[in-house]
Amino acid sequence: MMIGLVLLSWNVASVNVPRQARQRPTDTLRLCAVGDLNLDRRVAGAGLLQGDTLYPFRALLESLRGADITFGNLESPIASEATPVPDSGGVFTAPPLAALALAGAGFDIVSTANNHAWDGGQAAAEETMRLLTRAGVRFVGSGFGRDMAEQPVILERRGWRVAFFAVTRAWNPAPYSFYKHAGANWVAWGDTAWIYPAIRALKSSGRADLIVVSVHGGREYADEPPDYHRDLLYGLVDAGADLVLAHHPHVLQPVVWSRGKPIVQSLGNFVFVQSDPRTQLSAILRVAVAPNHRMRVSAVPVRVGTQPSLATGAAADSVRRRLHVRLSTPIPSKP
Repeated sequence: MMIGLVLLSWNVASVNVPRQARQRPTDTLRLCAVGDLNLDRRVAGAGLLQGDTLYPFRALLESLRGADITFGNLESPIASEATPVPDSGGVFTAPPLAALALAGAGFDIVSTANNHAWDGGQAAAEETMRLLTRAGVRFVGSGFGRDMAEQPVILERRGWRVAFFAVTRAWNPAPYSFYKHAGANWVAWGDTAWIYPAIRALKSSGRADLIVVSVHGGREYADEPPDYHRDLLYGLVDAGADLVLAHHPHVLQPVVWSRGKPIVQSLGNFVFVQSDPRTQLSAILRVAVAPNHRMRVSAVPVRVGTQPSLATGAAADSVRRRLHVRLSTPIPSKP
């Protein structure tokens, strides 16, 4: 069901941790998440090419850097060459400086599982992973082989072990089905035959205190997810996910709750340029997880563009209506 985040009272079930395991977290964990990051050379990447490393994020650095973990969906491969492969169907490629921009803005981890992951082919997919690694930004949802792409990435912050999975249900190269395309060996597909068991196995192992799943899919520009996509998102929670972060529609969709856990049905855009007015408002979603696993969700309203900025007034009200959460001010910077 949908609730206003003023209540913030759902009690998430504790992770099944073996008796010999480490002590449970004692501090509140603060995460923030944003939607699609398009750092293509012709979009926000133009500022990067002029040498302004923080250009796309400068107006919102306080919020981005303030969380213990900051997440985004990287919609553009990062590579020195900007030429798309013939069957990619896409055109996005960010300059190498984009990796440093993400690191400088405070991004700890990005999803690289989406329909633009293959815009530059295998070479760009590999270069993206290498450049992010060198910059100190973790990536999830792609890898040097399918096994790596499907593995969770675990971050440790404030005594929490936070595991991230990332999958896509959208794919541009045509006329191939996903598993018949070369990209299937480098990008994680949202196949319930593996992702549900993987979440269950991680949950039962006690290796993570919190499990976050990033999903790229659904219908673009839709106000609500289609039934088949909603079933996937709820199924991830049934399998043991504590937080689901979805994207691809380019517009915000309501935050809903299942089993006391938030499902962000669409984070919308963040760094992007599109003409539909609905794509031009978004949010930095904030999730606070207390030691007892109660979760509180709020949002910082944002105007989308090559340099996102804070939204106020009627624009902020529109963001609130779309998300059905209470809007909040930016969180303090990390100590």
